[in-house]
Amino acid sequence: MKNSVLIVDDNQAVLSALAQLLEYEVEKVIGIKSPGLIPGIIETQEIDVIIMDMNFSRGSTDGQEGITWLKRILQDDSDAVVLMITAYGEMDLAIEAMKSGATDFIAKPWDNDKLVATVRSGIMLKESRKKVRQLKSKQDHLSHYIDAGHEKLYGKSSEMYRVQETIRKVAPSDSNVLVLGENGTGKELIAREIHQASSRSNEVFVHVDLGAISESLFESELFGHTRGAFTDAKTDKAGRIEIASGGTLFLDEIGNLQPTMQTKLLNVLQNREIYRIGSNKPQAADFRLISATNQDLRAMISENLFREDLYYRINTIELTAPPLRERGQDIIDLANYFLEKYRAKHKRPGLRFSTGALDAIQRNQWPGNVRQLQHSVERAVLMADGRKIEAGDIFPGASERDSPDEIRRPTLAQLEEISIRDSIQRNGGNLSKAARELGVARSTLYNKMKSYGI
Repeated sequence: MKNSVLIVDDNQAVLSALAQLLEYEVEKVIGIKSPGLIPGIIETQEIDVIIMDMNFSRGSTDGQEGITWLKRILQDDSDAVVLMITAYGEMDLAIEAMKSGATDFIAKPWDNDKLVATVRSGIMLKESRKKVRQLKSKQDHLSHYIDAGHEKLYGKSSEMYRVQETIRKVAPSDSNVLVLGENGTGKELIAREIHQASSRSNEVFVHVDLGAISESLFESELFGHTRGAFTDAKTDKAGRIEIASGGTLFLDEIGNLQPTMQTKLLNVLQNREIYRIGSNKPQAADFRLISATNQDLRAMISENLFREDLYYRINTIELTAPPLRERGQDIIDLANYFLEKYRAKHKRPGLRFSTGALDAIQRNQWPGNVRQLQHSVERAVLMADGRKIEAGDIFPGASERDSPDEIRRPTLAQLEEISIRDSIQRNGGNLSKAARELGVARSTLYNKMKSYGI
């Protein structure tokens, strides 16, 4: 068994006997005489089972010292497994210890086989508690993931065929993937497709928008923290990397990482372990990394804005999401897909595009790509009169008489609306984060939302 046991007893003979007995049962046995050393040990080392005497001061027999230290241990780590050592005939003390949170008790003189079995059971219990804690963190993330809902990657064009072929080739491996592309091209959808086609598909997919995380919150969000690590750390919290263990970690907008954060991420990728803030215990980090950006990382490297060694770590495979304007018939197919989706959502059965609207959709350059098309179609479904969506519903202010150049690009206001909707969606409806990402005050964001009917 590759585990560790801490023995706390002021009797050296007891420490030696227990250490000798457990030497071949566990990987590490630590023996100390003073309970005052317990906090420092459990803070820096992963301890599976604590075996502790109930009396330490000379002449003490009431067991209250042991009870006091038991409560303190459980206060610091509610998952701790503590076995109390009691003298034969002290059953009342053993019962009191169990009521105070002890896992079990060991009566002196002990039976070697029974003691070993009790320690083994304690180790199995600690492992179970660890798994429950990890599963709870993953469940919380999965609940958010399921509630959010996600579009599927779609496209029949030759450009999308190449993307799908690359996904098919790289998904089965654990290689790091860097997805490049303009805003709104579906980089996250590509990352999710890779995850779903991989051997990790039954595990979590954790999306981290690095553009929405400030430098001060970076470590807490990615690495997690222990209770009391800083003022607002009321409980232990698993970081995104820990939650992603066994699954896929998707780092969106990786080009926004500041140099100090780049170094910390590089260390994780090199060592494959993390430290929660406030803890000196390393935790293994087993995840498949997919990153995405709309920035030119090579240019950023030449300008000393992005670490070259990190760049080579994250892009074992490089994949580019094509802009919508280069996807031919996919534009109309996607428009019809969004039309079907939103006429059902907004109860507009029978609504369809006019010939002029389809022509305008096909000829538009779509600088906001698929995301802009999606928002434009939903707005048109809401605003269209009758049973047809006209070009003016897609591009307010345009008509079917307008030339291609006149309807080619959206207005500044339309682009602003798209950016606001996109930021709110990306931040899960958190307006404070969206305002921070957009670089405006929260009150300004409220006013913009009101003016655009968001």
